[in-house]
Amino acid sequence: MMHGTDVMWPMGAMMFGWVLLTVLLVGAAVWLLVRDARPVAGDDGSSARRLLDERYARGELDTDEYHQRRAALR
Repeated sequence: MMHGTDVMWPMGAMMFGWVLLTVLLVGAAVWLLVRDARPVAGDDGSSARRLLDERYARGELDTDEYHQRRAALR
């Protein structure tokens, strides 16, 4: 004669597995989002200076404005 627990424990184990998998996937997604949102170590504003240099090279900024903005980045 089968008892109720003989049938139920495989379903419970399977449900636990799905819950665990879901928690791991959500945790991985949150970790990836937080990791990408943090500033990169060693980023000292060089990307801002590079963009400023590119704008100056394209002629979008005159020399005085370029030097003022470059000084503000320091």
